[in-house]
Amino acid sequence: MPPEENRQSLGETVFQLAQNMVKLDPGQLARLRRMDPEGPGEGDFWRLAVQHDLRTDSKGLLFVRLLALLTPKGDPNGHKKLHDKNKPLGEALCYAGYPETRLLNFLALPHSMRGETLERMARWLAAKGHDGVNCTDIARLLFSDDVSHSRRLAETYYRAKDKAQSQTDSKEDEAA
Repeated sequence: MPPEENRQSLGETVFQLAQNMVKLDPGQLARLRRMDPEGPGEGDFWRLAVQHDLRTDSKGLLFVRLLALLTPKGDPNGHKKLHDKNKPLGEALCYAGYPETRLLNFLALPHSMRGETLERMARWLAAKGHDGVNCTDIARLLFSDDVSHSRRLAETYYRAKDKAQSQTDSKEDEAA
């Protein structure tokens, strides 16, 4: 799925995949959420993989599982948002209250060990009821060992944290 292995850009692929995933029925999403990334994959995965020319290795299966975890539950015909290119993963994690220590632990992990922690991040965001997240950020963190993606995660997390702190400080100043 990285752009160099695909005819279209990673962002386009993720956008189209996310658009299709929010249309899946609850049973299909449940199967994808339970899918073992080390196993053979679910039929729903294979339909998506063929349709979107996805990676079919363990990381490809894990990526679809992560998106399934992040897909809001409910009626597939209702308004559900999974992918928002304007909401970086770091920002979404910050606003969802993801602990800074967990983020720092993730950043310190070797690239090969990030999958499990990305799944915990996805579960955290899903539990907090996110309203879309840049799923391309997740793909880049999972598929690429380029440090720039980790730096973007940290930068967007800390920018959001700084902005939230500034807003809190200004409200306290107004109240005083």
